[in-house]
Amino acid sequence: MTVSTLNPNSNLKQVWPADMNPADMTPEQMALTALRHEIDLIDDQILELFERRLAIAASVGKAKDAPHGPHTKLRPDREQTVLGRMLGQCQPENAEAVAGLWREIVGWGLARQGTLQVQVWAPNDPTRAFDGARQRFGMAADIRMVRDPQAALAFAAEGHGVAVLAVNTDDAWWVGLRREWSSLSVFDGFGLGGGQPTALAVGKIDPPALPTGRRVVVAAGGDAGDGGGARRWGLATDHGWTLALTDADLAPGEVEGCVGAIG
Repeated sequence: MTVSTLNPNSNLKQVWPADMNPADMTPEQMALTALRHEIDLIDDQILELFERRLAIAASVGKAKDAPHGPHTKLRPDREQTVLGRMLGQCQPENAEAVAGLWREIVGWGLARQGTLQVQVWAPNDPTRAFDGARQRFGMAADIRMVRDPQAALAFAAEGHGVAVLAVNTDDAWWVGLRREWSSLSVFDGFGLGGGQPTALAVGKIDPPALPTGRRVVVAAGGDAGDGGGARRWGLATDHGWTLALTDADLAPGEVEGCVGAIG
């Protein structure tokens, strides 16, 4: 049993074991005990709210704004909006912690609708790609390294999950996003070096659910740009094909070759 009193000279609630005489405690011990009790109370509140959120997340797939048809359950646009709102409210020094915690919360919420399967292919820097996928999708996701990018694309196209594929390789798998894998969209980038991704996440994302931000373009005939003065960043080239990012306002499937977006 614990006994609690309130120190009139402090805003901290004082809590200590019933068999301990407060007179025998140093001010530091009393303050530490009070702080630990405060943390326990906060942890109880966090647990209650987290379990409430999980219960609600279990029915999100049935909500009217959820994707329908053959698309994955991911809503990058919604995630981007909510994360941006929370980062705007938190203290700047807590931004990284808030982002990481929120990714985990969302990941476990998605798991209530079924475990997210992620296949990662990155022959040159597998650790960076895997860590990026883990940070993005959380501990609840089933993330596995694979040896064949085409098999990972087929896995995503069949609706089994999503793929994270390196672009800093000699394999121009991304050309297939304009061909046999046109049902897939890029929705995030990982391993940002100098602001540019070294791996891209692709899946069957409902087009309206793509995040706002730079568009991902796969274009034939070199990196000629869109002619509208938008900035453009080349990521890879292969036999006349170019993979690039652009600030241009493009929609997936248009003649410019937009195949998705990264926030």
